[in-house]
Amino acid sequence: MTLLIVIISIGFSMVASSETNNSDPKTRVFADPELIGPEKLCNVFGSVIADFYGAGDPLTDVYSWKIFGPSDQLLFNRAGGAGFQTISYTFSLIGTHRVELTVARPGAPLFTQSQNVELISGPQINLLPNYDICDSNGISLTAISPNSSNFSNYIFEWKDSEGNIVGSTNTIDVFLPDTYTATFFFEDDEGNMACDGSVSTEVTLFDGYEIESSTPFICPDFTVTFTNSLNLNGSWSYKKAPNPQEEFLGFGKSVLVTPILDLNQPGDYEIIFKPDPISGNACLLPNSYFITYYPQPDYEIIDSRSSSECFVADGSITVQANTALDQIFLEELGLSSPPLNPGDTYEFKNLKSGAYTFTGQLGGCSNYLGGVVTLKTPPKNLDFTIENITGEICTDDGKLNGLIDINFPNGPINGWYRLINEKGTLIRNSEIQDASDLQISVTGGEYYFELYGQDSCRIPKAELINVPGLEQTLFEVPELFTICQSFELFPESNQNLDYRLVLPDGSTEVKSTGDPFILTTEGSYKITGFLPNQSDVCPSTLEFEVELVEAVEFEPKLILQDCFGNRTYFAEIYGRDPNSVIFSWYNENDELIGTGQNMFPTSIGEFKLDVQPANSEACPIPPVKFLIEEPVLEVDATLASTKLCELGPGATINLSTTFFSEVTDIEWRRYNSAGDIEELDQFKDKTEITVFEDGIYEAAVFSIIPEIGKDCELGRNSMELSFTKERVEFNIPDSLSICESFEFIPETTQDLEFILTFPDGSEAENQAGQAFTLNQTGTYSLYGYHPEISSPNCPEIKEFYVFVNQPIPFEPILFSEDCNGQKIYQAKLTGATPSDALFFWYDENQNLIGTEEFLTFNGESGIYSLLVQPKNSEPCDLEPIEFEVPEPLLALDVNLIAAPFCPDALDAAISVDTDLEKVSIMEWWFTDLNGNQVELTNQKNKPEILATQEGTYEVRIFNSVPCLIGSDLVLLTRSMDEVRPLVEESYQICPRYDIAPNINPGDFASYEWYYGDQLVSTSPTYKPLLVGQFDLVVYSEEGCAYSTSFETIEECELKVVFPNALELGNPDKNFLIYTNYLVNELEVWIYNKWGELIFNCKNTELINEESTCFWDGTLNGEKIPNGAYSIRVNYKNYAKDINEIYLGSLMVIE
Repeated sequence: MTLLIVIISIGFSMVASSETNNSDPKTRVFADPELIGPEKLCNVFGSVIADFYGAGDPLTDVYSWKIFGPSDQLLFNRAGGAGFQTISYTFSLIGTHRVELTVARPGAPLFTQSQNVELISGPQINLLPNYDICDSNGISLTAISPNSSNFSNYIFEWKDSEGNIVGSTNTIDVFLPDTYTATFFFEDDEGNMACDGSVSTEVTLFDGYEIESSTPFICPDFTVTFTNSLNLNGSWSYKKAPNPQEEFLGFGKSVLVTPILDLNQPGDYEIIFKPDPISGNACLLPNSYFITYYPQPDYEIIDSRSSSECFVADGSITVQANTALDQIFLEELGLSSPPLNPGDTYEFKNLKSGAYTFTGQLGGCSNYLGGVVTLKTPPKNLDFTIENITGEICTDDGKLNGLIDINFPNGPINGWYRLINEKGTLIRNSEIQDASDLQISVTGGEYYFELYGQDSCRIPKAELINVPGLEQTLFEVPELFTICQSFELFPESNQNLDYRLVLPDGSTEVKSTGDPFILTTEGSYKITGFLPNQSDVCPSTLEFEVELVEAVEFEPKLILQDCFGNRTYFAEIYGRDPNSVIFSWYNENDELIGTGQNMFPTSIGEFKLDVQPANSEACPIPPVKFLIEEPVLEVDATLASTKLCELGPGATINLSTTFFSEVTDIEWRRYNSAGDIEELDQFKDKTEITVFEDGIYEAAVFSIIPEIGKDCELGRNSMELSFTKERVEFNIPDSLSICESFEFIPETTQDLEFILTFPDGSEAENQAGQAFTLNQTGTYSLYGYHPEISSPNCPEIKEFYVFVNQPIPFEPILFSEDCNGQKIYQAKLTGATPSDALFFWYDENQNLIGTEEFLTFNGESGIYSLLVQPKNSEPCDLEPIEFEVPEPLLALDVNLIAAPFCPDALDAAISVDTDLEKVSIMEWWFTDLNGNQVELTNQKNKPEILATQEGTYEVRIFNSVPCLIGSDLVLLTRSMDEVRPLVEESYQICPRYDIAPNINPGDFASYEWYYGDQLVSTSPTYKPLLVGQFDLVVYSEEGCAYSTSFETIEECELKVVFPNALELGNPDKNFLIYTNYLVNELEVWIYNKWGELIFNCKNTELINEESTCFWDGTLNGEKIPNGAYSIRVNYKNYAKDINEIYLGSLMVIE
């Protein structure tokens, strides 16, 4: 079978030219405007773009374009400057359109023209991109549909890849693989080519395809994969001979067959693949693959004969076939049986003792079986017994192997052992060195044990050893996860398991079925699946790796936008390899519209971009949302201006537009009366400009964004400005004479604002009715204007002259005063004479009371003020100087206060009690007890003196005149008081028990008790509870101070002191007791050796450190015998309820 594959490329002119020759209309220069563009367009692919050119001068002209559809509906309406000299428009409506152009310079239309453009239907393309030639019959190729408009008028020409013409009709037959191109067109009424186009296709020979199998046969225990050589999609099925019925296996590029699940029984099978017809390739026919499914080779050992001695080959094993077998192969010896039928037996003879592995084969499928030849008489030194068999045991993460315990009863042996399972597979082969027993760890199952001596004598155990096994949980996880940031892991299992995950850092998490593990860390993991609360099924543990992939940092960026609303968005991934990520663009309806790095939106709304790393689980980050709004292709520009005045300020032109946020650039220019154009670059991008010249002003707005390739004019407008003749009105004097400064208010009836220029060039601004402060000599310039932009009047300027006089320095002073109360005040001037000034004296109510240099007061007092102004000038801006005329001071109360003249004092203080602020002079006089008087000149003007002598002291006070206004005197004698405070030198106290004496120093006017520098009491009596030195200061009724001191000593123990022996007849050594101040009560008992009371004494009026309870050792007047006597002493403190007892002995001697 021969097939051809054809590849087509289609080319068609989608942009219609506006001229019939080869000149480019965009490069031609026209002095006058002209509408140049195509009059007929051919719609082949749903729409066609045409260019229209307006000529003229793009530097001055404004182009206004309108396009009307076949139903006279307005389809396009745009205007602008140089950017609109040429426009492009996409036509899609079949019928006649009208294009209108108006070209104008600011203010006046220059040109208007229109033309019709007919859009006709183009041909419908039939040719596909590629074709297959399947056999020698070839294939037919058709360029366009016969139902296309004007089909009968089309002219065709077919060429092969070498340019040879191979056909001139719409349909041709080809038999060879090649590239074929069809060109077609028809001629319009003027003989020009219309609706011309070309399409290409590639035709290739199809060689077919093959079905491939992973194995040449099928065995029950293995799977097989079938594929096709072209990696085609299609359906897979099978037929089992001789049944003609097809059974479906699956759909795809391949199929995996598990025999025991997908196939009925062993036999011969035909695997059938049918390509998916959606591919469009008629050469793709169904194909088959024939394969045999063999049954599992089955046989068993039915007899075994022992070997007589070591190394004697006289044993045998007999097998019986349960299925047909090609052979049974004894691997160790290279022996094999002939083909066997079910029920046939075969004996393998001449076998030495030992364990053997048999392989049964049928058609390439194998089955294994283990068998043993025992030894009739094993050597004694190689005897062994199976002592114990332990089954598998569950652990936390799996299970432990079972154990086989083997004992060698005849002592340690050296040799080897082998362990094979029931299928003959070698499980263990190990050496034994000087061992009396052996423990083998194995999984659950059945095993043959075989022992080797050092001479290689083989001693197998005839019976299978059964090691009990345990089931394990079953679940699956991939061995490798490639994740981004985090991933939810759900282990797969058909059992209701709990899972324990060990993370790379060693930490552990436990989850139940359905609860995910959140993987966030790269590294090695262990996961254990277990059934809780049971021990029949052991856990199982799997290991897997996690590799982290960094999330993609991305954002959507607008990278390209033209003047007609077409936009290109780009997924910025900041240096990441685009081939390593997956792009997903979604439109406003959440539909996937693109998977590349670029996106070209065809609608508006909220779009989304999602970028995920390839070959990884998706990153848990949301798509980035971004808004695509309706493109603004034009705006309305509006100009508004204030008046233009010759004196300024200039006219302010304001530009406002719709959709102002879309405007990036603003250009201004001016047309003068001669028509010359002045580019106003200084106002670039400003929405408000101030101009000072008349003329026509034009503003053009653009959207220029170089980073997205956008350079579009959005709109323009112009307006004409002329000077306004009317001016504002206000009046000012020609000149002014002022003092220092003057508050000047221009006269006007209009709501004006003024700018005053001072002689030194400085300026000040004020509103009408507000004053300017004039303070400079010279010519002033006043500029008046209306602040409202809409005011019809322009500003005005006027000048006037100002002479500045300086104020006369002055002050009110007391000129003279007498002792009768009359005062004369003077206005004292500096730098001027009284003839240069005007005087104004005011009382406290601002009544004018004098206009001369001097003012006399006859006993009056109060607050007065003085103001002095220069003659022949505007008044100075001065405040009157206030001064106070005090009431005449003719007498003042005065008293002397004398301190006591204490017995031990050297002096006594005498102070003056009067209003000292009114006293100017103070004199002190002293008269002794003999009547001699003298002035104490060294004490003059002192408000307090120290008197050292007894006698009469007098004070005399004078005012500032000076006049005597008061006096007082006092008689001073020394005190004779001899009373002083009385205290002990020391006192015993106990702060712990709050015990201390109340100290009374005597009767005085006041008391001050000091502990160190601290005043602790001012009471007449004091109870000291602090240990240390105290000072006492007392004051007598006369005010004299006397001081003394005392000490406190801490004593907190009750003390009694008495002798422990008594000498009869010696008055110096009698018995007596001393107590301290804390003992309030004392009682003594003295007993003889028979317990008789011979002395008792009790005292409740004890004196500190004085003796009591005197006893001379007699009883009833008779001396008591010598010897030891018992003594008991009780003593108490009432205040703290302390009661203590002393028990002892008293020795009596003579």
